[in-house]
Amino acid sequence: MGYQSIVLQAEQKFPVSPAVLWDLLANTDQLNREIGMPHVAYGPVVVSADAFYREASARFWGLMAANWREYPFEWVRGERYAVLRVFETGLLDVFYGGMDLRPHAEETSVRVFAEVTPRTLIGWGMARLMGRRGIRDTLAFCERSIATRNSRVDLPSPPSRMSAVDRDRLDQLLAALRGTHLSEPLVARFARHVVAAPDRDVLRMQPYALADGWGADRAEVLRLFVQAARLGALYHTWEIICPNCRVPHAQVATLAGMPARVHCDVCAIEYDTDLKENVELRYSVHPSLRPARDETYCIGGPANFPHIWAQQYLLPGTERVVSVTLPTEPFRVRALQVNASCPLDPHPGGPSEVAFTYRDDGWYQMRQTFAPGRVTVRLRNETAHVVVAVIEQVQWDPRAITAAQVMTLPEFRELAQAEVRSAT
Repeated sequence: MGYQSIVLQAEQKFPVSPAVLWDLLANTDQLNREIGMPHVAYGPVVVSADAFYREASARFWGLMAANWREYPFEWVRGERYAVLRVFETGLLDVFYGGMDLRPHAEETSVRVFAEVTPRTLIGWGMARLMGRRGIRDTLAFCERSIATRNSRVDLPSPPSRMSAVDRDRLDQLLAALRGTHLSEPLVARFARHVVAAPDRDVLRMQPYALADGWGADRAEVLRLFVQAARLGALYHTWEIICPNCRVPHAQVATLAGMPARVHCDVCAIEYDTDLKENVELRYSVHPSLRPARDETYCIGGPANFPHIWAQQYLLPGTERVVSVTLPTEPFRVRALQVNASCPLDPHPGGPSEVAFTYRDDGWYQMRQTFAPGRVTVRLRNETAHVVVAVIEQVQWDPRAITAAQVMTLPEFRELAQAEVRSAT
């Protein structure tokens, strides 16, 4: 017996800009953690002529195991995203869901939607229950996060989603940091982050990104992290970033342990480690202060690829049209896995509509220009296989601290010397 799809949706307005809501909802890893979804185990990317996906598995409520194929998220930055999951085991057949944003004067409307096809009668009941609860909890997460933002007070996540902090050790750390002439507001802000942020947000931290989010001076935050590491509250790792998808695929404790080449399964390439470009310093809270768990709740959401402004899944012989707002900076259109790319450069007299055609030998166009602002992009796949096309920034993350920078910054003089000694 087949079951019809269950279509669920809800819409709510919030008194903030689309950009604020996008930052909340595009981080699907955090969102899924906050609304009580289980953590997920992902396999490598699987590519065939008619499909592009990852194998994934999770255990719901600690009891019901499910395995599915997760296809690439589709999105337009700041506006919408959706994902398709085709289940191989469990109570469901198919899940398709996501959200879209619409500005209304001083408000933004969020529509959260889900279309679920159950496999069994129990699955039919579970789909309705989980679908409604997931939509309700997503909107409640927005309410809670906006209230926290407006009150300028850090509200902790539910206790079940966070590891405990050793308060005695934290007090000792804060006393020592205050003795290094760091500002009291910055030390207090750092303490709130260590205590109240979700586990994943206190692991592999970018000091410059946190400084920008806190409205603090980058150099001061960097100095705080260096001091906290010297005091044993943090530890650093070197992240080796793929030059295409910008995702770290290896991390090491010292430069001496860094491999010469690293494999990226998303891009199907091996790439060199380059201290000037793709080796980034990050910090994590030490387990003795807070034993944070590095669990993954979603790997494919837009926040995992902030340099990608639009991503579309193109079946053979199909065309997709997206409208995206692009600033005055260089972009490119790239096909995942094959990594064929075509430059898309800003030009004041450029067109507001551009087209890209993918053929067996790559993109037909050699270069395109656009007028900064709202741009209509036509993406056509003329091959006999699936193509995942992205519109992405050329510029690297300006919040990253590369290994080459570390060797020149005075804040890192001791670390640089130690790394040089370990590498010789």
